[in-house]
Amino acid sequence: MRAAGDKHVGPGLPHLLDKLDDTPACVISDLGEVLMQNRMHVALFGDASAFSGLDRYLPWRFFAHPEERLMFPEEERDRLAANQIADLRATAARRAGDADVTELVNRLHECSPEFAALWDRHDVAVRRSDTKSVLHVGVGRVDLVCETLLTLSAYQNLLVYLPQPGSDARAKLDLLRVIGTQQMV
Repeated sequence: MRAAGDKHVGPGLPHLLDKLDDTPACVISDLGEVLMQNRMHVALFGDASAFSGLDRYLPWRFFAHPEERLMFPEEERDRLAANQIADLRATAARRAGDADVTELVNRLHECSPEFAALWDRHDVAVRRSDTKSVLHVGVGRVDLVCETLLTLSAYQNLLVYLPQPGSDARAKLDLLRVIGTQQMV
């Protein structure tokens, strides 16, 4: 059994990420740390390996760095914030007393009144599927369905972002696959 917060990604997940070459996908910890990304995920969301310290955690960046929210349409931001808190609460319950969880939650309380207010609602949830739109500088709005695929470890999951049916997301992802992380001028 792996310890809570273990960042080791087993050999099967990197292989699977490589096979999903036309679909953004990543391995994420239960605290929201992106542990591994495929090329399409990097092209859509940016390179998570550039972050260090608390910035490694998606909830931290979402609440401590409001500019991070600009990649999502304004009408989705409140729902995404609430979802992040509900997921983090589920992790905190499962990993009660864990130092990493405690530090992240305490620091978020200190820096974000919005986080504190949402945390005090005591919403707990583990999302398996969600919709999300990403505002990408090169291809515009990309409407997605995010599926969370569970691993045997409760501490890591595979997130796969699929084009939302009825949208132009497939065409935009195909374009993004060609341009990759090139800067659009």
